[in-house]
Amino acid sequence: MSKPSDATDVQESNAGLRPEIEQIIASGQRRVSKERSGSALTVLMLCSASAVLLWSCFTPLDFSPIAWIALVPLIQVVRLNSIPRWSWMILFITGFIWSAVTLQWMRLGDPAMIIALLALSFYLAFYFPAFVWISRRIHSRGFPLLIAVPVVWTSLEYVRAYLLTGFSWYYLGHSQYQWSAFIQIADITGAYGVSFVVALANTAVAIQIPYNLLKSWNLDSGASAIEEHQVPRQFVDRPRTAGLIAVSVVTLCCGYGSVRSVDPASFRAGPVVALIQGNFSPEVKHDPEEWVTRYQIHDQLTRRCVDLRPDLIVWPETMWPWPDRTVEGDVTDEQLLEQLPPPMRESGDFTPEMISRIWRSDDVRKSLHDHAAAVGAALMMGIESHVVSASDLKAFNSAAFVRPDLGYMGRYDKIHRVIFGEYIPLKSIFPWLTNLTPFGPYFGIAAGESPMIFETAGFRLAPLICFEDTVPHLVRRIAGKQDESGQACDVLVNLTNDAWFRGSSELDQHLITAVFRCVETRKPLVRAVNGGISAFIDGNGTIREPDQILVAEESTMSLTPAFRTVSGMRDPETGRWRRQMSAIVFGQVPLDDRRSLYLQIGDVFAASCLVAMLVGCFKRVHVSAA
Repeated sequence: MSKPSDATDVQESNAGLRPEIEQIIASGQRRVSKERSGSALTVLMLCSASAVLLWSCFTPLDFSPIAWIALVPLIQVVRLNSIPRWSWMILFITGFIWSAVTLQWMRLGDPAMIIALLALSFYLAFYFPAFVWISRRIHSRGFPLLIAVPVVWTSLEYVRAYLLTGFSWYYLGHSQYQWSAFIQIADITGAYGVSFVVALANTAVAIQIPYNLLKSWNLDSGASAIEEHQVPRQFVDRPRTAGLIAVSVVTLCCGYGSVRSVDPASFRAGPVVALIQGNFSPEVKHDPEEWVTRYQIHDQLTRRCVDLRPDLIVWPETMWPWPDRTVEGDVTDEQLLEQLPPPMRESGDFTPEMISRIWRSDDVRKSLHDHAAAVGAALMMGIESHVVSASDLKAFNSAAFVRPDLGYMGRYDKIHRVIFGEYIPLKSIFPWLTNLTPFGPYFGIAAGESPMIFETAGFRLAPLICFEDTVPHLVRRIAGKQDESGQACDVLVNLTNDAWFRGSSELDQHLITAVFRCVETRKPLVRAVNGGISAFIDGNGTIREPDQILVAEESTMSLTPAFRTVSGMRDPETGRWRRQMSAIVFGQVPLDDRRSLYLQIGDVFAASCLVAMLVGCFKRVHVSAA
């Protein structure tokens, strides 16, 4: 009889314990929920901190030392043993906000560009969660954190240079443009190597932060959310070792830069160049009624250059108002009319015979030659080109080159087009995409096919148009092109129109990005920019003071303009580079005779990082514990 009694006692005992078990379970669930919410708050705080720091190291704040710790908060997310699933959304939203705030200058071009700003920010937002996810994955598979983070960051910058036509702005290394000795490694690795080292230093700093300290700061409420032994601690991930490696790498880079840098006084004298900088709002470009005014002001600035006796005068992108038209081969008048857009073909202002005569005329090229002869200097002019064949009509964004002795020498057609700014992908399939631009259904230009080299006064010049000076692999291709005599260019010439962005931080960041093209290729660059910032950059990546800056008084521009000489590229009152003025920026280009390994091997360093990242995602690395 004892057995039933025992069974009853057990049931009564279990019944008595059940509420306590339920309380324990409920307490555990609350604790897990609290830990998860704490981890999510940690991720939000860390991501937000990195976003603010990254914004601070670029223009307009332009505080470059911040870049050396900007990734430290984000790297702590990589170190977290586990993170809530919604952390990926936090990372995405943070990346979107950072992109939208950093690129806010896009909205200034036209109200329609707000849509393009949001679209680009949406795309760039994916890089924040991608960086954390891939870094966590390859670190968990055995890669030392000190190597995993810079490899992934550099790889994603490399991907960004190509994906969706590429966006090579706001690289981490760009923040260091003022540290000349450090950025000289770009002539081996490209700007990617500079980003790699800065990311490596960030990682070394992040490793110095003990896990217990993070908990003591209440950055995480869960005791197990940060796990020191996520993988066996490799030798290089020890705090002291990581710090020593980072300091050593930065020191070596600066040592290399000190050896490779050239004293500015030792550069060889190059062509004397006058950069014409107008100050026209972007709306003027597409307003035929303003073409004459635009031409007259640029002509006045050009004629003022006669006393300066330059070898070359450069007008900014598309500032010559009348297009250069070409009819190829044996195209008949009927075929010509068929290829023209209906508004042009059906205009009642011109008969078919007049249209044919206009298209077959070389008046524009003769006018360009007349200007070159009048000032006694070669001209490189930003101009639109229209080419008609029997099968189509193509428009190009071009740089025409004219010599006073030989006339029109040819043109360079822009190769790298700006998405939604110069062409609309899939427009024939999705016509509504034209609403993302302010230009209408017939908007768009064709891409040029090859670089060009022009020669004057014994110097070889290679043009770049608009944002092409921000595209590292394209500039390498152009700088490496050889002419018929087997010689590459001596000088890169950028013609651009940054007035779209109304004097914003875009102007500064565009100039800063161009600095790295000069170090990578060891070629000097001159920039003629509508709205500013026109500049001379030498092969060290130094933005040089021109020999002279003549600023036209706006009140006298409709008559014979009065000029005043200003001192220095920067306005002493604001500390900013001078912009939004009609001016002549005049100087002699310093030629650089150094060879660049980057010109020979290209993006081998960045591509190697990408290969290492992909291998790390799928193959475990076996390491021994420290």
